[in-house]
Amino acid sequence: MTQSAVKLSTTPHLHKSEQVIHIFIAGIGAVGGTLIRQINQLKHPSIRTELKGYCNSSTVRWLENGRSISSDDLLAHGKEKKWQEILSRLKKSGHNTLVFVDATGSHEVAALYKELLEAGIHVVTPSKLANTASQTRFHDLINTARENEVQYLYETTVGAGLPVIKTLHELLATGDEVLEISGVVSGTMTYLFDQLEKGESFSNSVLRARSLGYAEPDPRDDLSGEDVARKFLILARTCGLELERDSFQSESLIPSDLEKTDSITFLEKLPERDNEWKQRIQKELERNHTLRYTGQLKDGKIRIGVESVPKASPIGSLTGTNNLIQIKTRRYFDQPLIIQGPGAGKEVTAAGILGDILSI
Repeated sequence: MTQSAVKLSTTPHLHKSEQVIHIFIAGIGAVGGTLIRQINQLKHPSIRTELKGYCNSSTVRWLENGRSISSDDLLAHGKEKKWQEILSRLKKSGHNTLVFVDATGSHEVAALYKELLEAGIHVVTPSKLANTASQTRFHDLINTARENEVQYLYETTVGAGLPVIKTLHELLATGDEVLEISGVVSGTMTYLFDQLEKGESFSNSVLRARSLGYAEPDPRDDLSGEDVARKFLILARTCGLELERDSFQSESLIPSDLEKTDSITFLEKLPERDNEWKQRIQKELERNHTLRYTGQLKDGKIRIGVESVPKASPIGSLTGTNNLIQIKTRRYFDQPLIIQGPGAGKEVTAAGILGDILSI
């Protein structure tokens, strides 16, 4: 959030064509806070968004029309958060279009989705937790949303604001068949290998990604490859495949002796691997190749890990936090469909969430 005030405007006169979307946001950190700002800056010709309330891990605040709030005290005058009280109030709101946004990454919040959908409340989330639990749970959420005529949208679970999930849904809805999905779906990993190409050490690249917010506070959450694995599992399930997380492996960049140490020790000892990565990237560059952390879904199987690619190839040319997802289908066979752009960052992720909200 910026330091400027976040203002909630008074209710304008509704035109006959204008629709109102009421929103509750769980989690007001980097992404959730940015979403609040984007909601209040939105000027849509036919849709008005109205923020009803939000919460963090301990406090909830409900908003009335016309109230202005400062970004420095988003939870001022808030109350102790109790999920059953929040759910009860949302269920009794009486709004025709009520959207619950989960920007927390919390297992506790992900466990609420079914109850919300059963109550006729739409759910939008960038969290991968629910969709990468069991196949049964994924089916249950999709079916519950359909049976209650509400939307369960998760575009930002893969590629931040890039239209990946939406594109797959449209391809499948029009009768196409997805044959292969491949590419880079981690902005953190792109940044890491881009820095290695530029001569930066492995340890400094990890620390810089962490300080810029591209990596988690404990970078092992990214270096394990689990983030990429979960994204490809979501892509596979969206395509109709039935896969469990333990059906495939992901290559980890975490040294085996540092997997179970505390985060401070991990960061202190990481420079011991700098020379190894320097030699590895140098060997690739000498033959005009580079390294990228890629994934592939093909023939019902998922492969995740480090791949050597030509430096001049589309994937090898990626810089910053860019993602590149290639989708090969029966219709897009000789020239696969390519989706490319930033795959990390609070602005694009929040914008993707807002896009899901507006599509409802």
